Amino acid sequence: MVDDVFLLQGREVKIDRNNKSYIQAKLADKSGTIAAKVWDVSSSQIESFGKEGPLRVKGVVGLYNNSLQLTIKDFSREDSYERLGELFPCSERDVKELKDELVEIIGTIGHPHLARLLRLFLADEEFMQRLSLSPASVKYHHAYLGGLLEHTVSIARLAIEAARHYRILDRDLLLTGAILHDIGKTRELSYKGGFQYTDEGGLVGHIVMGALMVEEKAVQIKDFPGELLDLVKHIILGHHGDTDPNSPRIPATAEALAVHYLDNLDAKLQAFARAVAEDRDPHSNWTEFQKIFDSRLYKGTQKYSSSP
Repeated sequence: MVDDVFLLQGREVKIDRNNKSYIQAKLADKSGTIAAKVWDVSSSQIESFGKEGPLRVKGVVGLYNNSLQLTIKDFSREDSYERLGELFPCSERDVKELKDELVEIIGTIGHPHLARLLRLFLADEEFMQRLSLSPASVKYHHAYLGGLLEHTVSIARLAIEAARHYRILDRDLLLTGAILHDIGKTRELSYKGGFQYTDEGGLVGHIVMGALMVEEKAVQIKDFPGELLDLVKHIILGHHGDTDPNSPRIPATAEALAVHYLDNLDAKLQAFARAVAEDRDPHSNWTEFQKIFDSRLYKGTQKYSSSP
C-alpha cells in the first residue's frame, strides 16, 4: 500500500478494451521512477490529475511484466513545493550558507554600477528563489536542487583566485560576469515536472535569456554605461566558447575567456566526481564509458587523495 507524495513527470490518457479512459503515468521521487495507472477515469479526473508537479497518491504496488507498477486508487494535487527535497536530489551545501556567501562576494565589488546591478538581482525575490532551487543542468553537471546556486558561487570563488593571479583581468567585471553567466537557467530549466527545459528555454536558450535579463535590470540604473553593459553581456553570450554551435559569441575579452574556462572547469570536475562516486564497480580502476567525456574515467588516483 502506498500513500505518499510523488512528482508527476508525465502522463497519457488511453482507452482500454472496454472503451473506458485510463491514465498511464510516470511518478518519481529522488530514489527513482515508477509506472502508474488510474483506471476508469472521467474527464474531470483527467483534468485534476494534471500533467506535471507534486501529486499525492494512494494505491497498491504490484508486478506487471516483471516490473513494479502502482495502481492509483485516489489522488490529489499538492500545490506546495516545500517537499521538493524528498522528490529530487539536492545540493549537499546549505542553501542559506551559499546565499550568504554570494551576498558577501557581491559586497566586495567596488564598481558602483556593477554592484548596483548585482544588488538588483539579489533584491528580486522570485529570481533568488529560482536561483536557489534550480539545477544547473538537466543531467550533465550540478543536476540537483540548488545546483545552479552552488555552481554560481563556485565560479565566483574561482574568479576571485583568477583575478589575483592574472593582472590582465578586471576583478569587478570578471566577478560580475561569473555570477551572472548562467542566470538564464532560472528561466530555461524547470523542476516542477522533473528536471527539463521550459518552452522558453527550448526556443531561446539560457545564454540569450541571461543577456536579456541583464538588460532588464540595467535599464533601472541611471546612467549605466553602455560599453560596460555590452562587456557584461559579452561574458554571458560568449561563456560557452568556440566549440558549442549554440554559442552566440566567441570570447573576445580577457574576462569572457576566463569565465568560459572557469565554467567549463567547474562543470567538468563536478561531473567527473559524480561519475566516480556513482560507478557501480568498486573493484575496477575505471568507470563505465561516460558520454560527456567520450571516455571511461580513471578512478585509481583517488587512493592517493588526502581528502576525507
